[in-house]
Amino acid sequence: MASNKQEVANRLLDGLIGYLLTRLSPGHLDSLIVDELDYILEKAASYSLNQWVQAEQVFATAQKYAVKMDISGAIPELVGDMVEQFYDHAIQSERIVEEVIDEAVVMALFDKVLEIPLSREGMAWLGRNPVLLALLAGGAQLGIKTLLHQGLPSPFRGQLSKRLPERWLASLEIRLQEWLLRRTEQLLSDPYLYCDENVAELRELVKVAWQDFGQRPVADVKELVSSEDIQELFVIVFEYWRELRHTDYFNVMLESGVQAFFDKYGDTSLTGLLDELGVTRELMLDDARRFLPPVMAKLQEEGLLEAWLRRHLEGYFQAEETLEMLKG
Repeated sequence: MASNKQEVANRLLDGLIGYLLTRLSPGHLDSLIVDELDYILEKAASYSLNQWVQAEQVFATAQKYAVKMDISGAIPELVGDMVEQFYDHAIQSERIVEEVIDEAVVMALFDKVLEIPLSREGMAWLGRNPVLLALLAGGAQLGIKTLLHQGLPSPFRGQLSKRLPERWLASLEIRLQEWLLRRTEQLLSDPYLYCDENVAELRELVKVAWQDFGQRPVADVKELVSSEDIQELFVIVFEYWRELRHTDYFNVMLESGVQAFFDKYGDTSLTGLLDELGVTRELMLDDARRFLPPVMAKLQEEGLLEAWLRRHLEGYFQAEETLEMLKG
């Protein structure tokens, strides 16, 4: 009698698995995707984010991957290979820079930088920097010497060098250098240099320069930066990130970011959160239709789906409680 009940249970198991495999087959999967997605979205509208997950859980997960996880050295190598591909494709492009980066974007970024108080403070700091002052004064001195050398007739320069003692010439050069240094410092410390009128002129200079640069082919970027330069810059930033993520400062910032997200969206419904993030039903349906059918077809083709269903269901159909229900 027990064997008969088990045979019935086995047939029920086979029938159930066959039914589920049919429902998950390519011909029926699309309607199942639509029905299930709509059902999930309908139910999700009734729940808030806080009802399903807490900020502490998200922070612990973010901390695990951002702080505790050992970052493989293969990542810089992978990025290097990707950069090489991107770079080779970019320098072979016939597009000009303006088609890739719009002038309006560049000027908006420049305007924002000028609005930041740090930018004005930075310019003022440069005006007080002794190294910069010395470089500018030295450049001006070299320019004056070059102008005199090219502007004065050779016989006159020769007579002047013969008649003036060498110590006079050396003293004159030192005095010129000191005067240029003082004048440069006065010029750069003048508040008028950083007034809105002059900043506007600086903006126009940048705009004209960008318009000229924007007409150059993208391929010309190879003259400015190589793929090796980009890879080395990434490695520098990557190494900095590896150190920064272990600091208390980063942990505090990470926790603050997670908490700020939950403060704003914790009581928002799940569908409302999706809407806020721009994740629409159409986007989810499109992705599900793109990935699920080939994955399910492969699982069925390899027999993995049936094996998974059987592994999880056969225990129920072999249980004594189930067989007792088949007694009648």
